[in-house]
Amino acid sequence: MAVKGDKAIGRVTLLATVLLLAPGVLTAQLHGQHWDVTPETTRPTVGDTITLAFRVRLDERDLLYDTVPKPALTPPDWIRIFSIEKLQRQPDRIFTGHARIAFYRPGRQAVPLFELPFMRSVKGLTRGTLTSDSTSVEVVPVLTAGASATLRDIKEPVRPQGTLTRALLIGLAAVAAAGWLAWRARRRAAIQPTVVEVEPVPEPPPPDPFELALARLNAIERERWPLRDVARHYAEITDALREYLEAHAIPARERTTSELRWVLPDTALAGERESGFEAVFETADLVKFARWRPSAEEANAFAASARDLLETWRTVEWHEASAVEGSA
Repeated sequence: MAVKGDKAIGRVTLLATVLLLAPGVLTAQLHGQHWDVTPETTRPTVGDTITLAFRVRLDERDLLYDTVPKPALTPPDWIRIFSIEKLQRQPDRIFTGHARIAFYRPGRQAVPLFELPFMRSVKGLTRGTLTSDSTSVEVVPVLTAGASATLRDIKEPVRPQGTLTRALLIGLAAVAAAGWLAWRARRRAAIQPTVVEVEPVPEPPPPDPFELALARLNAIERERWPLRDVARHYAEITDALREYLEAHAIPARERTTSELRWVLPDTALAGERESGFEAVFETADLVKFARWRPSAEEANAFAASARDLLETWRTVEWHEASAVEGSA
């Protein structure tokens, strides 16, 4: 009866732990979303560092505000999170990443839940939270069960003979070293050093994003990619423009062309800028996804269009875009 009672208490404790660490289990994920969490091992030893593999699938209408997962709740004392990697987007729109954690209490333990902020443009959901699926591991104790594994069997170390003599010698050596250090300090203080005032070197101004982007476009043209790999020519040029937008707090690296158009401020697509945007990014999509291979003349014209778009973006008030993105 006592054994059955212990098992019942264990089930209640496990259920309470799961409810404490996994409140998101009660909240269903939206349609089209799924977040798998897979431990590298389901039976780690107490204190072992294990790796959690993340696999996040989003709906095609979802956009992430941040790609670094965060714990949904503060982990208890017996769980320690060492690192959480930034999620990497795969070609099939699946995000993958890893986290490293350790458990310091034996028995079945619930893996902490993680969350990501997102938005869904079509439904008008400006900010939501995607929570990972729940899972658990069986933590194996380091000590085996039985009387031989109790702390009473740990003996105090036996003090070897001659400890007092060695301690006395160490104390005398420490006193001698302290005296020598004091004598050297007084000797250095007697010699007045010549103080030379050095004027502080002003910090250089931060690099201008426009100049950096223009320099990169020049370097790409010097590589003469259209004669070797025309697809890379288009990819390098669009990457340079995306880095320019990132310097102005526009998340552009992981966005598709349609997603990028949605997050750009109206001023960045006003007038001739909209046609310039389509001439660069939609043309690059044809090369990347439709396997279109333009001629060297068309590739050079594409580079000129990218320069023109960069020049028109130079006068855009990008701080407005940053404020809109932050408020969303």
